This record gives sequence, C-alpha cells and structure tokens, in this order.
Amino acid sequence: MRRLSALALALLFAMLAVPAQATPSARPAIINGAPSSPGTHPFLVALLDSQRYASQGAFQAQFCGGSLTTATTIVTAAHCVVEPKSGAHTQPASVLIGFGRSLKDPSLRVVSVSAIAVHPAYSIASGDNDVAVLTLTAPQTDITPLTPVSAADAPSVDLTGNRVQVVGWGTISSFGKSFPDSFRVGDLVLLPAGTCGQGQNYILNGITFLAYNTGEANPATMLCAVGTSSNGAIIDSCSGDSGGPLIFGEGVNAKLVGIVSWGLNCAGRHPGVYTRITAMSDFLISTGALASTAPPVAQASALNERVRIHFPSIPANASFTSFTATAIQVATGQATQCSAALNADGLGASCEIPGLSNGTQYSVSATATTATGVTQASIPTVVTPAALPDAGQIDTVTITRHRIAVTVTRSEGNGARVTAVRVACLPVVGGAGFSAKVVNGKAVIKNMPTADYACAVTARNSLGTGRGLEQLVTISA
Repeated sequence: MRRLSALALALLFAMLAVPAQATPSARPAIINGAPSSPGTHPFLVALLDSQRYASQGAFQAQFCGGSLTTATTIVTAAHCVVEPKSGAHTQPASVLIGFGRSLKDPSLRVVSVSAIAVHPAYSIASGDNDVAVLTLTAPQTDITPLTPVSAADAPSVDLTGNRVQVVGWGTISSFGKSFPDSFRVGDLVLLPAGTCGQGQNYILNGITFLAYNTGEANPATMLCAVGTSSNGAIIDSCSGDSGGPLIFGEGVNAKLVGIVSWGLNCAGRHPGVYTRITAMSDFLISTGALASTAPPVAQASALNERVRIHFPSIPANASFTSFTATAIQVATGQATQCSAALNADGLGASCEIPGLSNGTQYSVSATATTATGVTQASIPTVVTPAALPDAGQIDTVTITRHRIAVTVTRSEGNGARVTAVRVACLPVVGGAGFSAKVVNGKAVIKNMPTADYACAVTARNSLGTGRGLEQLVTISA
C-alpha cells in the first residue's frame, strides 16, 4: 500500500475533532484524466520512500509528486516532507526521486536527495505556503526543467479561465483504491479568487462548483482549479498527486504555476486547491529553484548536424560563472545540452550541441549560473541545422600596427563545394567589421582602427555560410 502523505494524517485528526469545518485533506492520480504519452512531461518526478523502494520497488514507494525546476532542484508540496503531528522535517536520506513515466519500468532513473528546505511560513493547519524544495545529489542535465512562474508573471498567468494541466500518479478512483503505474494528465481551468476563499460559487460547463469561504482557503497563497470532460465528468487531482505540478502553457513555453496541495474529497463539487507559485518567488529564489537574475544573451547558429550557442556579452551587474544551452527538438521534445565557462579573453563564451539532424527544427534557449543559482532561460530561438560548411579555424595571427596577417586551417564543404573563405573581424563593442579573402590558407586585413576584435573564419557553400570559433585580436594605438 502507499504511504499516506503527511497532510492527510494531520487533516484526518482535524476532521475528527472539528467535523463541521471544511477542513483541507490531502490530494496526494488524476480522476477522469487521460493517459500520458511517452516522452511528455519529463520534468515530472515521483517522490519515493527510500526504505519501501528498497524492499517493494517504486510503485509501492511513491507517495508524492514534484517538478524538476533546475538541474538540481525539485519543487514539491511541504506537506509531503513534514510530519503532521510533530512538524518534523523528513530527512534527505528518507527520500529518493524517480524520473520516468512508469513506476514499474525497470529503467526508472532514481536519484538521491542531499537537502530539503521547507517554506518557513508553512502552516500544517491551514495549508498556507505549502511548498518545499529538494536538492539532488547529482544534476540532471539531460532533462528539460519546468521553470516556475515569478511574482511578475501573476497578471498574465493567475487569470480566471486560464487553461492549465495537472499530472501525477495518484488514484484514478474517488475511493482511492486504484493507482496507475504510468502518470496521467488532467486538463483543468483556473477558477476566480472569489471561489478560492471568498465564498463565491462558480459555474463551469453547466456544473456549479462550491466555493471555499474565508478561513477555509487563502487566495493570496492558493489557486483553485477543476476540469470537466466532454461527458460532464469532473476532472480532479487526488491522493498520490500531492506535490505534483499545475502547468500553464505548452511545450517550451510550459511553466510551473501551482503545486497540488489539498481539497475536499476528489472529483466532487469543491475544486482542488493548489499552492500559488507566484506568491512563492522569494522562497524559490532563496533555495535556487527559481532564477534570481535576468537570462543571458544567447546567439544560436545552425551548423552541420549541430548548433553553436555564443554568449557575446556579460551584463555588468551579472555575476555569471558558466552557461548551459538546451536544444529541444520541436517535433519530439527531446532535449540536448552543452555547457560553457567564461572566457578570460573577454569574448563571453560559446559551446556546441552536436548530434542533431539536418533539416530538423530545434528550439534553443540558455541559462547562466551565478553564485545564488541559475538564471531564467533566455527567449527560445528556433534553428534548423543544415549541411553548411565547417569553417576552418584561425591558426596564427601576426599584428603589425593596424594590419593583421592570419593563417587558417582548411574549411570543409560537407558535400557541397566551398565557394568563398574569408577572415572576418568584428569590434567587440559593436560597429563595422573588417574582412579579407583567404588565399592558400592566408589572409591579410589592413587599416584596422585601434580596438578589440572577435575574428573568425567564414566559409560559404550553396546552402549558406558557416562561421568558425572566434579569437580575440587586439589592435593597439
């Protein structure tokens, strides 16, 4: 049998003591939802009891869900990791994190936890601030994370009628006796704040959903959501879904907007209640689960079976130490990454993601790592690798006043004839560039003003132009 979540036990005692109140109960699968598809929602994780996992496997050990929000952080519900009677926090060694669609899959990836942080204002009694962050012992760099929305996103994401999605391994029966081995998906709608703590009922597709009154739910820290199927069945999260994500947006634009928290019964007339992520920004930033700084500037260039990502400039107020770029195949959602450290030569940084398919679209974004965590992702750019030439590299540079003589390695056409090879130098601070034709592996550029230049070989074939790696060249006065 599955372990009851911490909040379920706490609320069981509360309901016995005060039966007339609308007391929250844990909604630790998705009732009246749909089966998930392989390869979707890779950020969804299962929280596993480590002792039960060792003796009975992941299916019996799963007790909550969660979301990978950075390579090393899992966001879940606080009630999943807090003992309801004593308030004691679960020890990291007691929890394992499972990555995969099916809890019965022998290839389920299991990762241990190094730290657990619970929101300091979490209330067992009311369910306020029901959020916790688990830190993984090893980064998961091959999985696309689900970025939490920030406080600044509230006006656009916390809107009545917004379509959202909940996913999890919880019970598919309101009686709580039937659990799926593969997670399920439910399409929901966000309800108004008046239904989530202000006593205002709400009609959705002809069904009247009963409101929570003041003191029963707090709209400042909670969201209410519910769904209906085409045949009028109510779609809801339930026991086993606790801690899992409420998702706003699709594909590369998906964001974590809520966490499965509590509710009255399952798939009944009261909506499910979710932790409002836009109200948790400070805590998520402090634990490294949400980026605290603006994303880096990233330039993605499509090359032959690969993409090069260049970080050309570093904001003066950003203490970036490294960068990670992610290419997501648009058709399948498969993600591949590369990382880069800052260059000492002032050219920012760059890295390449190899093994891509020519003619296939990839959505490329990037994050930077700082002393306080990982930044938000840059705005995605869609690129399509093609059999562009592999431009050669600068071998030697000889500087004579305002003139440079350059030798370069050979450029390859990748099946098409190379029609032109040049050395191009662009001022690091911006402005007009200088270039010269490569003849017999050599090029000379004259009359270059005093400045720092990013120089590289460019090669052209019938499909376009490829640019080699840049090298810093300084022309002194």
